[in-house]
Formats: sequence, C-alpha cells, structure tokens
Amino acid sequence: MRTADVRRTTTALALLLALTACSSGGETETEQPGQEPSPTGSPSGAPSGGASEDPTVAEPTDAFLDWTDTGNEAGTPYLAGPEWSARSTGSGSRVDLTRPGTDIGIAAGSGRTISEVLMSTDWVVVVRQDEAETRSSLVDVVDLATGEKGTLAGPAPASGGSWALTGSDLYYPTYGDRRAYCLATSALADSNGEDGWCAPRNTGFSGLTATDLGVGMMTFDDSRPVACRTANLLDDSGVPQPIDGPTECLAWDVAPAYDGYVWSEVPRPKRQEEAHFHASAYGAFVDLGPGTTGSLTPCGDSVFFVRDPQSPDEPARLMRWTADHTLEVAYESASTGNAFLGEPACGGGVLTLSSFGEQGDEQVWAPVA
Repeated sequence: MRTADVRRTTTALALLLALTACSSGGETETEQPGQEPSPTGSPSGAPSGGASEDPTVAEPTDAFLDWTDTGNEAGTPYLAGPEWSARSTGSGSRVDLTRPGTDIGIAAGSGRTISEVLMSTDWVVVVRQDEAETRSSLVDVVDLATGEKGTLAGPAPASGGSWALTGSDLYYPTYGDRRAYCLATSALADSNGEDGWCAPRNTGFSGLTATDLGVGMMTFDDSRPVACRTANLLDDSGVPQPIDGPTECLAWDVAPAYDGYVWSEVPRPKRQEEAHFHASAYGAFVDLGPGTTGSLTPCGDSVFFVRDPQSPDEPARLMRWTADHTLEVAYESASTGNAFLGEPACGGGVLTLSSFGEQGDEQVWAPVA
C-alpha cells in the first residue's frame, strides 16, 4: 500500500513537470531537478491586496456526498459519468468506455499512451500522447448520445499539456507561429476548432479548468531559479486576465465559481504540494484553509479540493466550495494520520475519488447535485 510520503513525492515531481510548457521561440524551458517553483516578484507573503487583508475564514460543515464503490482498486484510472464510465488498462495502452449493453474500446496505438480521458454529459475525449513527445497527440471524440467515434476538429494538439472539457467545448494546448505555445478550442458539437491566445515568448500555461462559468489557467514565466506564477480567468475575447486576490507569484490552482472563483497559493516553495486555498465571492475574499496543489476540481455546481490530515488523529478530506458560498466536507477517509486522497475527477457532474490509508483503500463515485 502506498503512503502519504509516496504521494507527496509523486505530486512534487508531477508539479515540476507541469511547468515545462514554456514558449521560448522553439525551445522548451524546464525546471531543473531540485529547483522548486517559488515567488520571484515579491517576498513570500507580501500582500497584493484582497486575500491578505483579513479575509473571512470559512468554517466547514460535514455534508458527505452519496458515495458508491466503483469495484476497482484505489488508484485505477477510472472515470464515472451519469451513464457511461471510462476505465484505462494496460498502463495506458487502452481505455474502455462502457454503459449497460455498450462497450467502446480505444487503443492508444504503437508508441503512444492514453494521457487524458475527459467526460462531460454528452462527450468523451481520449487523448493519445506520443511516448517520445515528438509527435502531436491524437484525439478520439465519442458522442455519448450515439456512441459514434470521431476525430478532433481543430488545430493539432501539442504533446502533453493541460486539457479541459465543459459541455461540448474542449480547451487544449497547440503550437502557433514560431512554435508559440497557444490555447486552442474545439466545439465538439459543431466539429469546429480554432487557435486563440498564445503565451508570450518565454512564458507558458498549465492547470486548465473549465465550467459553464468560464475558464481558468495558471500562467508562468521562465524566471530563474524558479518561475513566477499567476492565476487567470479568460475574458470574453479568450485572453487570460489575472484575478484579484493572490499574492504576487504564489498562485497555483484556479477555477471559476459562482459569483467569483477559487484559487490556491503555495506559501512555502520547498513544499510545493502544500497550498492554501481562497475564494472570491461577490468581490469579497474567503479563507478556505489548507489543501493540496493540483487537486482543485470543478464539478456540478461546486468546486472541490483535497485536504491532507492536519494532525495524526484527523482523516484526509475532500472539501467542497458550494454555489451558496459555503465550505463543506464532502468525503473523509477511513484512515487518520497517514492517509491521503487522489486527485478528484469529474465526468458530467459525477465525481470519482481514490482514498488511501492504513485502514484500507477504496475508490468511490458520487453525483454532485
């Protein structure tokens, strides 16, 4: 069984890899081993206004979702939806999409691995990434109403990067002129795609989140020894605009929410996996407390994030920021202390979650009202 220490090591490595898509006129900027993303524009904790000015502290209440066991081992690449489910097998060599009476198999293909499986109420998107990362990713699009499989309409995807799906709108990375790193969109229902905003030279983006309320992303530069990070929401023209609230260069996750947004900051550069979460609601800021970077997940009418045990006698928790601007505990692990949760995954308003700990592991799903 894995431990929280293993998860933290794995998470830190994954976060380092997330900061590699830096547009530099044809060359990719990569954080070197041992270099940790941290603020470079202002001292740690320096206020930029908003959240640092005595925000309201949210007190969570227990409001567990109606969880059901998936029947899989914890950590299995699995995504539940309202009718369909998606399960990857063979270390990313294949994904099976199933509903009662229907099974659609998609193989990664030679030299490729399935890197993303995204699901909305009506669509599934399967991304088949080149293992050598020298060729564009291939993308299969499945219309869940008919079960028909097609290909992506739009600019050729970059290899890897961050992807997000909301409704029938897909957001993903592509390359523009002179290998600029750009954000592409594809309207799956209309089979129409186009490229849009491109990151300026020596900058990049990651951490895409998308809901019917908007699109969020983290942008970063190539400052050394570490990158300066900014949390953004796309404006009506598709250009990222920095949100109000985060301390300069400390932001990490960001997602749109009702009447505002949710974001995280990493206050201690050497502990990248440990974040502090905040929300904006009606122009005011709310302190949501500690959480895990990379876990911010919009689903249904809410935004979720993972919180590790804060003491030896506490469980790992899945926190929920609701449309009513309340903070709730949506799930607790059976184990305390040495326990952790995987990154939540949302498919068409259904949340899938893996839990690990000394008292047993499980993978569960639940609809989000």
